Amino acid sequence: ENFVRTMLGLGRDRDEVAVVADQIGCPTYVGHLAGATREVLDLPPGVWHVAAQGECSWAEFARAIFEEAGVDCRVREITTAELARPAPRPAYSVLRSEKGAPDLPDWREGLRACLARL
Repeated sequence: ENFVRTMLGLGRDRDEVAVVADQIGCPTYVGHLAGATREVLDLPPGVWHVAAQGECSWAEFARAIFEEAGVDCRVREITTAELARPAPRPAYSVLRSEKGAPDLPDWREGLRACLARL
């Protein structure tokens, strides 16, 4: 399972889902990442960050999933504290493609590509 599949399942079963709005990340479609990995193999050795363009909260990502998939489900924004996870989560975990790493499309384009394959 992944976040997209989980949200699609919940969205089809419920009128509303509660999703964290104070954690920001950069969803990256694995199909885009796989293509970029081939390019990174030709780069000098080092640590490379390769991620989609843009950023969003988990709540924004859930809304985009429902919108792109045509699922009628509301997203109720909650805080990380309300979710009460046992392990701490970073509030901002956005990676940027830098130092000559391949540019990936915006995360929304990756979402559309992901949904097309489900």
